[in-house]
Amino acid sequence: MKRVFILIGIVLMFIVNCFVLSAAKTVNLNGTSWELSEIKQNGLNLQIPSNTKITVSFSGNKINGFSGINKFNGTYRIRDFVLSTTLNTTLMGGSEELMNFEMAFLDILQSSPRISYNANTLTLKNRNGNTLTFRKNSNNNQSDSNSLSNLTKELSDTKWELVKIDRKEMKDIFSPNDDGITISFSGNRISGNSGVNNYFCDYIVTAGNITVGTIGSTKIAGPDNLMKLERQYLEILQNAKKISLTNNKTTLIFTTDSGKTLIFEKI
Repeated sequence: MKRVFILIGIVLMFIVNCFVLSAAKTVNLNGTSWELSEIKQNGLNLQIPSNTKITVSFSGNKINGFSGINKFNGTYRIRDFVLSTTLNTTLMGGSEELMNFEMAFLDILQSSPRISYNANTLTLKNRNGNTLTFRKNSNNNQSDSNSLSNLTKELSDTKWELVKIDRKEMKDIFSPNDDGITISFSGNRISGNSGVNNYFCDYIVTAGNITVGTIGSTKIAGPDNLMKLERQYLEILQNAKKISLTNNKTTLIFTTDSGKTLIFEKI
């Protein structure tokens, strides 16, 4: 009988140990959202682009976030502290610096990195030692996210007319009967008339910052003065980094890093 009790005790200890080991290997990121605070590749710390919030969020088996230029989403699985992902991204272009940074970030995220985390920090490190370190999103970050959603909603399905380009009034160029230069928003899409041609591109807004995708347009020729204005307009729009609504949300302003502006009024 004593041997029976000993055997039962051994079995119970084995079962308990199995549960403990299984629990120890479980990581639950569901419902959490994180902002990138450090990225290391090939032994070097890469500089996170200024005014750019790189994020990752987990919900159920879904993963999504912003990688610098593009949004990404997909599915994920965690096993033995290793994160496996299958991702899709939008296809916007940007500066070479941002494109290289985004590629490094997504490469590490998709390289089956090992997870270590606590209440405030999430670290993903792959076999080559390349590392993504995140801090948990705070209430302030959540407020930024809400502001982003509100701005995107306010712009959706609206149309605007350019009234000033880098301190130059459009009324000096277009007559009141002309359509002038316009911009419209639909979902994550921008379109409009740039003076001679129609143009179109994707865009992403993050907390007052805007990234404009590669602009495409029709190829119609026009008067030299309008063609010159069109090139100036599209260049400023392509390089715009800030976006804001003023005057009771009837004025829309795009601003580049060098301070050039496009000012629109709502139609």
